[in-house]
Amino acid sequence: MTNIFDYFNWRGDLSLKQDGFNEVDALVLSRLSYLPFDNIVSADIKEKISLRKTGDKFFSSDIDKTKILWRDDINLLKCCSESKRYEDMKLSGYVNIVDEKKQLQFSAVAIEISKNHYFISYRGTDNTVVGWQEDFNMYHTFPLPSQKTALKYLEEASKKLYGNLILGGHSKGGNLAVYASSFCKNDIRKRITDVYNYDGPGFDSKSIENSGFNLIIDKIHTYLPQSSIFGMMFEHDENYTIIKSCQKGFLQHDIYSWEVVGNKLVTLSEMTSTSAFFDHTLNEFLSTMSIEQRKHFADGVFSLLKNSDDKTFNEIADNWRANSAVVFKSFKNMDKETRSLILSSVLNFVKCAKNNFSDINPLSKGNKKSRKKS
Repeated sequence: MTNIFDYFNWRGDLSLKQDGFNEVDALVLSRLSYLPFDNIVSADIKEKISLRKTGDKFFSSDIDKTKILWRDDINLLKCCSESKRYEDMKLSGYVNIVDEKKQLQFSAVAIEISKNHYFISYRGTDNTVVGWQEDFNMYHTFPLPSQKTALKYLEEASKKLYGNLILGGHSKGGNLAVYASSFCKNDIRKRITDVYNYDGPGFDSKSIENSGFNLIIDKIHTYLPQSSIFGMMFEHDENYTIIKSCQKGFLQHDIYSWEVVGNKLVTLSEMTSTSAFFDHTLNEFLSTMSIEQRKHFADGVFSLLKNSDDKTFNEIADNWRANSAVVFKSFKNMDKETRSLILSSVLNFVKCAKNNFSDINPLSKGNKKSRKKS
């Protein structure tokens, strides 16, 4: 299997003038925002640093491994900083916000890919409990704090960056890119040439019907692995492309499992039954709950996790014995109504899964609901 790292062998020595910007370049830049650039890339969008120097500073400093979401992210930065294609691209405007009170997790960085041509990269969900709670909040709150922050970031960045803009992100980051491009002012939207969403959730159609979504829809490029779970949440009214991953199930969310040939992601004609199973099960499960019940359920589940002193899932896993005891004790002491809702919701999800287990066939052109495929 060939993946994104093989792309550096094929295109890494070619400048953008020799071989133009493409979907794999956008994937690379979308993933760069996952790196912890604290004290390396300035929050000032006008204070730029090349990818080459970014790499030099990053690898010469003590890296906090707990902030690295995926091991290959480090290899990606190394390849970029040593590649003729990327080394002179400039980073600026790095922000990283985790606010437990606001239930907000947001990070982004602006990348000058060439003169008067910028890529705004939005980070997806990190490994913080707050980040995952905000994802759950997507089912009862719109817009999310991160969506509003993504729009504000675009508006502020556009005042200081002159020229064309490309927005992109992986996972929640892709959703933020689409949201910001849909709800920004029209003069900003006219400067946006492309929007890249890599396995990011869609939107409830009613939520975006009064936005500029339809004005930007032809510029949105959405890519979903064949067994996508995260990316199939909600609706994709834009066309999407199904791509091939060498992994299975949830692990297909990992971009390093996506197959690449030349300057293209390898495509497939249909989703798998796994994706359809989770999609139908989740939709059926959610249909049994009111918006208020969804909020109550999410708040209850994450209140259990927050009783631990650990702030990330890595920390929770490392201390799983102690944390299991804390969560169990907290669940026993929880008010009867919340405890009952959590138990009944879990049992109901299992029931919905059982109902859909034998009924789902691979998604094809005839049974995709309202979603579209390019």
